[in-house]
Amino acid sequence: MKRTPVAHVIFPRANPLRPVPEFAWGAVEAIAQTRDFDVTVYMPVPARSFRALSSWARQARGAAGWPEGLDEALRKLEPRPVLVPFLPVPRRSTESAAAALSAALVKRPRASRPKVIQGSFLDEGGYTASLVGRVLDCPAIVVAHGTDVRAAKGELGEGGKRRRALEAVHRATQVVAVSHRLAQDLALVGARAEVLPFTAKASRFQLQAPPKGTPELLFVGRLSRAKGVDLLLSAFALLPRRDVTLRLVGQGLPDFDVPQAIAQLGLEGRVTITGELDQSGLPALYGRASVIALPSLAEGLPSVLVEALLVGRPVVATDVGGVRELVDGRVGALVTEPGPGPLAQALAETLARAEAGAFEPAALRAKALPFAWESVGPKLAELTRRLIGPS
Repeated sequence: MKRTPVAHVIFPRANPLRPVPEFAWGAVEAIAQTRDFDVTVYMPVPARSFRALSSWARQARGAAGWPEGLDEALRKLEPRPVLVPFLPVPRRSTESAAAALSAALVKRPRASRPKVIQGSFLDEGGYTASLVGRVLDCPAIVVAHGTDVRAAKGELGEGGKRRRALEAVHRATQVVAVSHRLAQDLALVGARAEVLPFTAKASRFQLQAPPKGTPELLFVGRLSRAKGVDLLLSAFALLPRRDVTLRLVGQGLPDFDVPQAIAQLGLEGRVTITGELDQSGLPALYGRASVIALPSLAEGLPSVLVEALLVGRPVVATDVGGVRELVDGRVGALVTEPGPGPLAQALAETLARAEAGAFEPAALRAKALPFAWESVGPKLAELTRRLIGPS
């Protein structure tokens, strides 16, 4: 059976430990597992001779530079991506990357060019996929994940991001949003989106029995104010119980000094900073936790919550983005009021319910399964077939 060539555009993270967003890579794996598609991942990377300039420009605006070992980490991915070098033009690097990828694909024989191209994040991969689709005259799927929708609505104050996000949704053949809330937000900018959650793979997060011993709260994500880590620490300090510990797993960011906040709140010895881990190390940490907390200020549909529920752990999360599509009183608590007080109350109540056996791990996993790639992958494949049409 002849397989139809399709392409995915993913911009790599400046992080050798986790070089790509796992929820976006899940889309690649879902398409690669089908019998009728031959998927190629294209990754725009700064040309080697300009890496130093690119890193300097990124660091000047507070982003991470191009780290050692990232190229090697990218080449270990399966399927192995095609790295497309581009000229990192200040404030126009994404446009430069899109032009470089378009030029590379135009040079290929017509029969081997992709028949559908997909890109995640409207202002990066989505913008690039929509432009390449126009050049190659093939359908383009662009996927909105959260922050990119805020950019499209003009909430981030970055003109370039907004322009690219809007161009992506209006050029694309099909817009996909990872939650119904994001689809509603996209409608405000004149874009109609189909809803497909991009989260985790259930087979990587197996069900585990409830933990025993000292109760532990767990946070997984960037250690930043945007993810609500400052709010979580303040709420944790308000808990009347002192036998509970808190573990923070993630990469620290310059906007928030976590160790200093821990010291100021008198939480030394009760809070552990684990640092960032790859996905293989996360299931064990979910398993030993009693409750997973995610008090973000903005989200699309957090994979962390899906991963926690797949393992069988209750969750406490703020009512932002598409979180309420996943979280309710049956799986934990949805915090609808601002401030550390309501969060502390939700954490205390959910922890007490967990210790009393109120949450059946299998039921928590069942809630998350419709959001996992095992359920979503066939829908994405069918959407791709629909866009290609009859051969």
